[in-house]
Amino acid sequence: MSSISPLLAELDGIARRGGEIALEARKTLVRELKPDGSIVTNGDRAVETYLRPALTALVANTTVWGEEFGFEEEGSGGWWLVDPVDGTTNYAFGAPYWGVSIGLVVEDRLQLGAIYLPDLDEMYLAEVGAGAFMNGQRMAPIPSGPIRPEEIVSYPERLLRRYPTESLPGRVRCSGAFVIDGTFTANQRFRGMVGQCEKLYDVAASVLINLEVGAEIRYTSGDAFLISDLKRDAKIDQPWMMFPRDSGYFL
Repeated sequence: MSSISPLLAELDGIARRGGEIALEARKTLVRELKPDGSIVTNGDRAVETYLRPALTALVANTTVWGEEFGFEEEGSGGWWLVDPVDGTTNYAFGAPYWGVSIGLVVEDRLQLGAIYLPDLDEMYLAEVGAGAFMNGQRMAPIPSGPIRPEEIVSYPERLLRRYPTESLPGRVRCSGAFVIDGTFTANQRFRGMVGQCEKLYDVAASVLINLEVGAEIRYTSGDAFLISDLKRDAKIDQPWMMFPRDSGYFL
């Protein structure tokens, strides 16, 4: 990991420990339903309880916005965006498609990102301007160009209810975890992905990782996808995409 900065290496250790805590909690898992019908577990809460002080100690004057324990105003040193267990339903029922997601925003710009997929033993790291890494190896740029019919693209269920699948490029998939769709796009297991209705803490790390491998990230209408527009406790209200450059894709 000689190409990774000391700060990013420390973030690697924190994300990895978060994944270990989730795996430990899985042995005595307790599932509950939130008011919106989604699942939360003791694992989600244990991971975020660990991450909050660990992250704010890593970078001075930072605060945390996490899925389980809520929204804090951005600190003068930046804002950690945390989804302690993304893909909780997969995690809760033993499927391997879930992970720990951590991003750092400073003055409307993503600076650091880490995603750890414990069941797959994959660690993804990114630092703005310094590239993205998978298990310590620099990731290759995403090849540009259109989506071929046989290539996999992840679409959200709500989009599939609105548009016929034959009008969408590629073979349709949905993993049930944003960290999977995001990292699989970055390493080109998926050619691209479309999102909608996430919050900034869901997507921050994946966005930076994909930016660092050259993905085109914008709303499917063509409008710019700006972090400054998402720094509020609200869901992303229109479809957006992480696709290869020059894909020609619009809705």
